Amino acid sequence: MVEITRELVAYAIIGVVVIVAAPVAVVMLRRRRRVQLRRRGIKRYGH
Repeated sequence: MVEITRELVAYAIIGVVVIVAAPVAVVMLRRRRRVQLRRRGIKRYGH
């Protein structure tokens, strides 16, 4: 019974990390893309 609980806690922690990391990664990738385009001379991106 204790092993099932440990496994459940491990999956919960992994789930929380994925849920938190996904939006952060999206924001960072968008910002990076915007910076790359700005360096190429494209001022307005996504407007």
